[in-house]
Amino acid sequence: MALDLTPADILQGQAEERVSSFRRGGGPFVAAVEATRMPMVVTDPTVDGNPIVYVNQSFIDLFGHSREEVLGQNYFFLTGSNTDPDVERHIRAAVRADEPLNLEVQLRAKSGRLVWVAQFVSPVHDDQGRVIQHFASFWDITRRIRAERRTQRLNEVLESRVKERTQELQSELDRRHALEGVLTESIREKDNLLGQRSVLLHEVNHRAKNSIAMAISMLRLQIARQDNPGVSEALENAIQRLEHLARIHELLYRQDSNDVQSVDMAGYLTELCRNFGHLQSPEDYRIELMSDADDITLDVDRAINVALIAGEAITNALKHAFPDRRRGAVRIGLHYEGDGALLSIEDNGVGLPATWRVGSMGMRLIEGMARSLNGALTIESERRTRITVQFPL
Repeated sequence: MALDLTPADILQGQAEERVSSFRRGGGPFVAAVEATRMPMVVTDPTVDGNPIVYVNQSFIDLFGHSREEVLGQNYFFLTGSNTDPDVERHIRAAVRADEPLNLEVQLRAKSGRLVWVAQFVSPVHDDQGRVIQHFASFWDITRRIRAERRTQRLNEVLESRVKERTQELQSELDRRHALEGVLTESIREKDNLLGQRSVLLHEVNHRAKNSIAMAISMLRLQIARQDNPGVSEALENAIQRLEHLARIHELLYRQDSNDVQSVDMAGYLTELCRNFGHLQSPEDYRIELMSDADDITLDVDRAINVALIAGEAITNALKHAFPDRRRGAVRIGLHYEGDGALLSIEDNGVGLPATWRVGSMGMRLIEGMARSLNGALTIESERRTRITVQFPL
């Protein structure tokens, strides 16, 4: 009975015959290829479609197709939807150009598993230089590709996080630059205000000194116009007190501090003593003026009250405590005591006269300043004089 053979059956039969011929003629080469672990195939470019005419067991194990399913197929039956479309074009171009080809390509096993391979295709020539076969080998690089892609994904995640962090840092840097700009501008404004403050303080001090100087001049005119010694002495005492007030005012606004609302009393009292020392006549340098103060800061009004009390006491000590060119010392102290402060003016002279202690202008001034401080005034005067004012802070 005759069989009707299709063209496909005829081609398959031709391929099988070529495989049998290749096996018979391959000799030791075929045995070596069968034994190697590297998947290999041989194709026949002399037949249309360049069909596979030989496949080793390692290729079958890798892709899961039987030998019968592979023989007669071309290179491209293993490609899938994920395979780069340029792969087929590269292979065909290399075959036409009679050149070896080396590329990495993604193929699909019979089970559907995607397999990455490094594919090497090389032409085989006969004695006349004609291409009679193509030899192709496949090296499974799936693990490497997966590791590379995993590394790539990790790098992408890392780059994304670095980018986000960089943006955050840039935002923070921009914010800090803006803040620095605001601070710089604030400092510039502060410097301008301090410069204006210095000018204003100088102007206020100048006007106050002018006003006090004018008052002193008017008092001196009054002294010149009358003959009553008692009135002249009273006016002279008033002039001395105005001069003392002018010195207190000048010392107050010569402070180095930028805070015009508070006064460092330790430095202030030191300057006050030094100023009184400069005003002494040469013979009065036998009297030493000293200050001893804790680190106490007072508001301007209280500082002036303290200075007025100290100045009045120093003035009277210089006048009355050291007659007959006696040597001695006057010490001003300001120290913490409990929740308050204790101001003391002490000399080692002969003591105050009774007329000064009771009802004198100097005493009334000290009493008034002590009341302004809400303080308690105490005066000790026998062989020495000690005036204290204890007041709350």
